[in-house]
Amino acid sequence: MRLKLDNLLIKKMGEEYTIPLSDISIIVAEGGDTVVTLRLLSALSKYNIALVVCDNEHLPTGIYHSQNGHFRAYKRLQEQLLWTQEQKDKLWQIVTYFKINNQQDVLAMFEKDLDCIQLLADYKDHIELGDKTNREGHAAKVYFNELFGKKFVRVTQQEADVINAGLNYGYAIMRAQMVRIVAGYGLNPLIGIFHKNEYNQFNLVDDLMEPFRQIIDVWVYHHLREEDYLKYEFRLALTDLLNAKIRYGKENCSVTGAMDKYVKGFIKCIADKDTTKFYCPIVSSLKWSK
Repeated sequence: MRLKLDNLLIKKMGEEYTIPLSDISIIVAEGGDTVVTLRLLSALSKYNIALVVCDNEHLPTGIYHSQNGHFRAYKRLQEQLLWTQEQKDKLWQIVTYFKINNQQDVLAMFEKDLDCIQLLADYKDHIELGDKTNREGHAAKVYFNELFGKKFVRVTQQEADVINAGLNYGYAIMRAQMVRIVAGYGLNPLIGIFHKNEYNQFNLVDDLMEPFRQIIDVWVYHHLREEDYLKYEFRLALTDLLNAKIRYGKENCSVTGAMDKYVKGFIKCIADKDTTKFYCPIVSSLKWSK
């Protein structure tokens, strides 16, 4: 892959493909023989395009993203450093509510056990500031056991079964896109509202993407339960979920568009204490290409 004017030029098996950089938000690079030029990397940074690098098992292992995505990045950093614990706890309460709400909707979409759906509703309605009673963790256990079966265990290792492999791949793509958007608005992804792992450079990203994970869950449930491994076309489809249509607030937009509006709503919420533009993406409205 290299730069040609303001286009991405891909050379593959004697064929050439040209794509305007202005039409790209994320690139997923697979294959040990893939070559990326320095000029292209510089242009990707300029256009705020995320580059996801995969290992020999085709699992995303690294993200290259712009460090200069916003003209007031220092002001954003100052604001983040002044976030109070009360502000962070309130926002995490909202994000956790969004996540469990979507988990509840997913179980309802697939006509799962009504008692489990009601249990998630109860968890959702009793989230304390900062989720001090860990409603998120309790809900996740109920949700995954009901969606994929009592024997299902979430694992992130490379040797995962096809369900976990699909979830891991999809989550990684979603995470990379959230990294791009968060950095593009000048937020420092290190400084989260809940996650605060000193070895994690994307704490805020991992906080904010929680209500978007269920987009991946829905697709994996639809397509991978009878499969043995995560084929190329499945990886391609999981990446293309960023272009799927979803309702956000009163609008129907792409998942990427919803993520962008969501981060803007988050900034307004924490800066102005205005939650009116901070919505939960409605996973039950999801529509993807066949």
